[in-house]
Amino acid sequence: MDLIQTLSGEGTVIAKNKQTHVEYELGIFQHWLTVGTDKNVPGVKEIHGWIRPVFGKDKEMLTLEMNDESTLTFSFTDGHGHIAAKGGIAPVG
Repeated sequence: MDLIQTLSGEGTVIAKNKQTHVEYELGIFQHWLTVGTDKNVPGVKEIHGWIRPVFGKDKEMLTLEMNDESTLTFSFTDGHGHIAAKGGIAPVG
């Protein structure tokens, strides 16, 4: 698994009827597969990182709107701001 991109900045976390200003740092990681003799077939991507301050209820699905207006659905995994992403980053529009 390789780190292929790091995103960091300020954004907004949205929960049902509430929102708060946050800072974030997200790493996008690429898995690689071996298919036949080709050892560099791209597999799934994973997003790991942190968003602070922690906001919302335990295990609640939230939305991060990043500084470029793209979004990520996630939940917090601990009280330190580490996240579990659901799906990938959705582009603007």
